[in-house]
Amino acid sequence: MKKYAFTLAEVLITLGIIGIVAAMTIPTLFQSYKKKMVETKLVKVSSLINQAIKFSTIENGDTTTWKFFGGSTSSTATYEDALEWYNTYLADYLKTQKVEKKTFGTADYLFIYLMDGSVLAFATYIYDIRFYLNAKDIGTAKMGKNVFMFRFLPVFPDDKKNEISMQNSINKGFTPYTYDWDGTYEGTKHSTNGFGCYDSTSINGGALCTKLIELNGWKIPDDYPFKF
Repeated sequence: MKKYAFTLAEVLITLGIIGIVAAMTIPTLFQSYKKKMVETKLVKVSSLINQAIKFSTIENGDTTTWKFFGGSTSSTATYEDALEWYNTYLADYLKTQKVEKKTFGTADYLFIYLMDGSVLAFATYIYDIRFYLNAKDIGTAKMGKNVFMFRFLPVFPDDKKNEISMQNSINKGFTPYTYDWDGTYEGTKHSTNGFGCYDSTSINGGALCTKLIELNGWKIPDDYPFKF
């Protein structure tokens, strides 16, 4: 009986085709995987912190009665104040790797390292919170790509002029950052103050990316300005 086999040329051609297909599809699959990881971590941290807040209110009362340090420009709170706040209200309800102080410029932050490798960075006045997808990104992170902005603002700060700009964050738990947001989906892309997710030339550009993703069902839209 005559036996058939592939020639060397046929094998090489087949391998070449496989290589071309892999080169075309693997980057797309990898990017899709990374986007999914970002989406999953954002949903997870939102649920995790809001659950911790909910449990804490059983012992510490409604969040509107919790200690508050005033507005970002008027607060005199120190790292020690922030640490005491965290130990009082959240520490018992979160599993963490460690908590430490970090300083950027002249500002101190309370860094909380979560069990999955992500990190929360609380300003000393508490209500502005950065969420780093991975600890290795600290110091080099890009807003809207590997660090995302959240807020926890049970009551208005003492600075009345900011009430309109902050109204979408008040007493909504741990929620995406919405300073100066006009309440629309398009408003998360571009903001008059440059906080929009698509305001790439602004120093504050990307701050509203968390809200944009939340409004999109916690999914990163196809026209998102950053690649993963």
